[in-house]
Amino acid sequence: MEGNAIFQVENVTKSYGGIHALNHVSAIFGEGLTAIIGDNGAGKSTFMKILSGVTKPDDGKFFLKGQPVHITSPVEARRLGIESLYQDLALADTLNVYANMFLGRELVRRIAGVPLLDERRMARLAAETLEQVRINIPSVHTMVRNLSGGQRQAVALARAIHFNASVLLLDEPTAALGPKETDSFNRIIMGLVQGGKTVIMVTHNIPQMMDMANRVIIMRAGNIVAEVRPQDVTQEDVMAFMVGSRTLITD
Repeated sequence: MEGNAIFQVENVTKSYGGIHALNHVSAIFGEGLTAIIGDNGAGKSTFMKILSGVTKPDDGKFFLKGQPVHITSPVEARRLGIESLYQDLALADTLNVYANMFLGRELVRRIAGVPLLDERRMARLAAETLEQVRINIPSVHTMVRNLSGGQRQAVALARAIHFNASVLLLDEPTAALGPKETDSFNRIIMGLVQGGKTVIMVTHNIPQMMDMANRVIIMRAGNIVAEVRPQDVTQEDVMAFMVGSRTLITD
């Protein structure tokens, strides 16, 4: 393990029948924002699903803060401090904002020994977290189905912040957002990065990542073909690695 490694994976492989989605992929993630980019079929979404516990790899090892861990499910990933945001967000439309933030981790209080949901405390903590990150939600009692795409992303992000995730996985988080909502979301992400969080983001938006990322991992055909610092390459270089006209380099 490297001294600055927060999350590390070694020799992760995944096949679906005769299709090799990932080929012995290894990577080290430290504090800051690492972007993962590549064409469709490069393996980046499969990689993220494995990191988040959604998909089980055929082989591979995982280390968190220097210790070996087993990521067997999304619940186990969250227990380890690895939170995920996907395009579908995994939010429940029929629940309100604070219920979504605490979904699966509800707070309870006891009255005469009987456990009851502590609705008031969950609502208060949700409101405090949203205010902390300057996310504009009408009310924590608002049903999620009535929120905009950006507000829904904000709720999912606030959930990760409240539970103090050490690693945040983002899979195309701004794909369905407009320019204003994307700018707001990116501002929050950069605030987390400046606060020392480890953020891993899959994206097709190369210009955005050239501006935001500390490091860029480029994937092609189930392999990592380059790891670069944005300041060391051009967008044309990145595209060349993606299509295979340049060869493997690492920073």
